[in-house]
Amino acid sequence: MTTYVIYNRWSAVSIFFVSVAVIALQLMLMRALSVSHYYHFSYLVISTALLGFGASGTFLALFFDLMKRNFFYVNLLLHLFFLASVPVSYSIAQSLPLDTQYVLYSGEQISLLILYNLLMFVPFFFAGTIIGFMLSYFKEEVPGLYGANLIGSGVGGIIALGIMYLVPVFKLPFVITPIILIAMLFFYYSGMRQRAVQTKPGILIIILGIGVTIFSLTSVPPDTVDPYKSLAHFQQLEAQGDAERIITRFGPRGQIDVYSSPAFHHTLFASPLATSLPPRQLALLADGEIIGSVFTIDHSAEAAIMDDTPQSLPYRLLNNPRVLLLGETGGVNVWLAKRMGASEITVVQTNPQLADLFRNELYDAGGYVYEDSRVEVVTENPRLYLERTEKEYDLIHIVAGETMATGTGGLQGLNEDYLLTTEAVARAREILSESGIISITRGIQSPPRDNIKIAAMFAAAVSRFSTDDPAMHLLISRNYLAANTLLTRSPVSQARIETFREAAESLLLDLEYYPGIRTEDIRQANLIEGPQGANYSYIHHAIRQILSENAEPFFRDWAYHVQAPTDNMPYFQDFFKWSSLELFLDTYGSGWFQRLELGYVILLITLVQLAAIALLFIIAPLLIRLPTYLKARYKLPSLIYFFSIGTGFMFLEIMFIQIFTKFLGDPIVSVSAIFTSILVFSGIGSMLQKKIGLLPIHKMRIGVAAILLCTALLLLSSDFVLSQFISSGTGTRYVVTVLMLMPVSFFMGWMFPSGMEQLEEKSETLIPWVWGVNGFASVIAAPMAILLSMSTGFHYVLLIGLGCYILAALTSWMWGSRSVQSGW
Repeated sequence: MTTYVIYNRWSAVSIFFVSVAVIALQLMLMRALSVSHYYHFSYLVISTALLGFGASGTFLALFFDLMKRNFFYVNLLLHLFFLASVPVSYSIAQSLPLDTQYVLYSGEQISLLILYNLLMFVPFFFAGTIIGFMLSYFKEEVPGLYGANLIGSGVGGIIALGIMYLVPVFKLPFVITPIILIAMLFFYYSGMRQRAVQTKPGILIIILGIGVTIFSLTSVPPDTVDPYKSLAHFQQLEAQGDAERIITRFGPRGQIDVYSSPAFHHTLFASPLATSLPPRQLALLADGEIIGSVFTIDHSAEAAIMDDTPQSLPYRLLNNPRVLLLGETGGVNVWLAKRMGASEITVVQTNPQLADLFRNELYDAGGYVYEDSRVEVVTENPRLYLERTEKEYDLIHIVAGETMATGTGGLQGLNEDYLLTTEAVARAREILSESGIISITRGIQSPPRDNIKIAAMFAAAVSRFSTDDPAMHLLISRNYLAANTLLTRSPVSQARIETFREAAESLLLDLEYYPGIRTEDIRQANLIEGPQGANYSYIHHAIRQILSENAEPFFRDWAYHVQAPTDNMPYFQDFFKWSSLELFLDTYGSGWFQRLELGYVILLITLVQLAAIALLFIIAPLLIRLPTYLKARYKLPSLIYFFSIGTGFMFLEIMFIQIFTKFLGDPIVSVSAIFTSILVFSGIGSMLQKKIGLLPIHKMRIGVAAILLCTALLLLSSDFVLSQFISSGTGTRYVVTVLMLMPVSFFMGWMFPSGMEQLEEKSETLIPWVWGVNGFASVIAAPMAILLSMSTGFHYVLLIGLGCYILAALTSWMWGSRSVQSGW
């Protein structure tokens, strides 16, 4: 017996809360996976969510007629399944022994990665089915329901940021369940207002939902961390009784952990001949990786070991410098600056919670290092600070770029870093005094890549943004652990070269480069790899090539990607090159995989897996109705149009996230702002375009023209507009981002409903098929956009996205073609 449910406003309230939960869940999974795994899993969440929604559309296309007979109970059960799938899928996924460093040659790990994707897919499938089911059932109320859906999506992005301050990272996905329960209760109430619906079965489902919610809120989720992350090491030490976690803070900008362990000594790059021992330290971690240490000392004299680090070298070339520490965390480099006689010290920290820790819980443990009349602490993204400050400095120490040679196999390669770009270094050089120096020290790998890329970046910053010769502005030295690279504002004088050589000798540092250095005079006390038969290292060889008149052959032939990163391609830690695969296989044999930079590769594997899963769950089920689709007209324009707008929409969305991350200073905040703007205003555009008295094909053309125009205006005006608000608070910058994206988002919302209107008129049987095509395109577009941006840059990806919309517009002329009408 079929029971018809009448629409009322509580149905719209229900869909509002489901939409809040969906977007909040995406952001919370992105935050949680950044700690438990790596940054590239964030893009997995976006694609997986789209996969779930695409598959739900196909599911409804096949089973809607059967489901609608018991609409109320089926939809109530879908709410329950959505509610239960969040903690269950997340817990199982986090418990999997996934080792991303072995996915290329372990069938088991590939299977686990596929299972991981499928588990993350399940909640979004149920959420998409709920929304699609209600939109299909209440066809005449689509504007109201669609509006509630989009407004809820926008609100979800804001709510998620607030919850991140209150709930531990690994618990975040679990706290979505009350929001889903609220949606469930409102839907139940909307049905109970009608006598045709029985009460008892619904009450039982509600009781189960309440039980699942209570279980989620009271249970402890798995806190499994990738075994190669520092947090996993400290968890193991803690289990052995050799470490203690003394502080944990969390928020949208990351999770901060502070550990105490007698086994921890993190004095970066100190000489083995240092006469002072490292003081007792606390380990400081952000999102599971060590970002610094806290010296638990009372006076700068106890930090004497810092005198024997390469970081002390630039101080020996300056007198009482005004120092800018970009990205300083634990205060270690503040102790160094004090010991070296700095007259002023400006510390720029990204996370306000970190600064608060040093004012409170960590104050007695060494946090008072910041309590000094010479020290100013600024809580701001370092790149944003560079853009807005007018102060002049004698030494700019890029602390955020300093690290040992990583052991994560390049899994950090997908992290955008706008501080380590050519433009950022050029801006830093602008605010140096005439005798000023930029300094960065970084661990040495074999073969070297990080320090070569730093040299290329420093050289490009000089050559591209001034008329100076970069060869006259570089000073590079190293020990066996790390290389220190210095960039000067003025050409290096002979007197400074002599001081540099004397200071390096006192620190037992080998000289890799200074203006006028002769290769035959190089002597290596700290022997590392170099060209066969040569008396110098690969670092010196690379610098010589980079500073030559034609550096392109070197960049082309080097085993890793070491060209200077830019704001258009801000992937400093991406060293992967396809052309080097054969070299690694020939050189390292069975150990080739350990030499590979994996970030790019893992994303590529994710793309392939998602494409295969999307074909399985979205396209393949529609083959059941293949005979029907083969008889339909306009298959070719429908395929091109809906694939193009699905790809174009995701390309633009992903690129807007990247572009505005620099302005907002945080990727999670950027995702929230872009989601809020695009979802809300594209929804408004979708609803309002129906009131315009034009044919669908005309709205397609107008929509694409407007998207092109609005995007062009956005790109042309963004530098000026954003510069006016660069020093404003996060809230203001968030609003500015939302408003700047409003026009293009409004017209992006025209495209899908215009295509649907055209199909309703021309070939209605193709609607389920194009829903699947559009879903498939959206799923693969997110990781594809990142892969392309790493290879070609944001600007080209943006152009490709706009090209997809142009292609969609061109199909509007195919709808009247007789050849298309008769077949494809």
